[in-house]
Formats: sequence, structure tokens, C-alpha cells
Amino acid sequence: MHKNFKNIDKVVFGRGSFGDLDAILSEKRSHNNGFFLFIVDHFFKGKSLEKRLPVLKGDVVLFIDVDVHEPTTDQIDLIRDNVLKENGLPSGVIGIGGGSIMDIAKAASLMFTNEGPSTLYQGLNLIKKPGIYHLGVPTLSGTGAECSMTAVLTGPEKKTGIEMRLDCFQSSDSGS
Repeated sequence: MHKNFKNIDKVVFGRGSFGDLDAILSEKRSHNNGFFLFIVDHFFKGKSLEKRLPVLKGDVVLFIDVDVHEPTTDQIDLIRDNVLKENGLPSGVIGIGGGSIMDIAKAASLMFTNEGPSTLYQGLNLIKKPGIYHLGVPTLSGTGAECSMTAVLTGPEKKTGIEMRLDCFQSSDSGS
């Protein structure tokens, strides 16, 4: 007997894969308002990885300290609201870091297309619309968050996942 689970559509791995990020993103740059939202672990601010990000004019880079607290529903709503107000709808969300950064990127990509607070979507199969493109670049091994359908968030009442519906997940063409 074997077990199977739905996974992401595309996985790029191996030595030099980070260098392919610009080419991977270029296919998606024309979507929506033509910019990417990079959500990066604050650990990399000022380090060599920051200089290697394929950031173009108009892209938004947020360095987030996940050592302070786990991802929250309020944090996701604030990211979405601020980016929409200042820049419009991104072509996609790129998460670079560990599991918490992956969860923030996944949740943000979903909340850009689903109205209301993210607390409404904590649970199984509550997402109504597919999210925008998202891609996860793990910098730690072990969590597998870049390959899962769930973004775990702490809300005011509970800590639980926002999980993509399978039909939303299948059409996401994502890397996260």
C-alpha cells in the first residue's frame, strides 16, 4: 500500500537553482500590475543573498522578522492591504526563508484574491478563488512548507491553517 498527496506543480532544485529565479519569474511579470512582492526573512537583509534577488523597478521587498512571532492573520491582512493601496495587485508573491516565511507568502497570495479578513478562511476548503502566483524558496531544510497546500496562521481565536481547495491549488502553477 502506498500513500499519495497533492503537491505543487513544479519543483526546481539543485546547485545553481537560485540563479534561475529571474528566468522563472520573467514568464509571470506581465500579470496583474507587473511587479512582484518578495517576502524575505530579515536574516538576509544586508547579506549577499539580498544582492542576488532578481528585483526589478517597481518590485516590493519586505524583510520580515519571524523570530518575534509566528505568522498572524492580522499580519497577512496588513501586508495585503498596504501592497494593494500603494502598488496594486502583484504578479506574484515570492517567499524566501523558512517555514514561517513560506506560510506568509502562501497566505498573502491567497488573500490578494479573496475578500475580507484572513480569519474567515482559517480551516479546510474555505478559499473561494485561486490566489495569485506564488513561489517558495526555502533557505532551511526540513519544514517542507514550500510544497504544502496549507499556510498556518495564528488568529485572534485560533491557530490553524488556511488551505487551498484542490481545484485552486491545481491551477496555481506555483512553486510554493
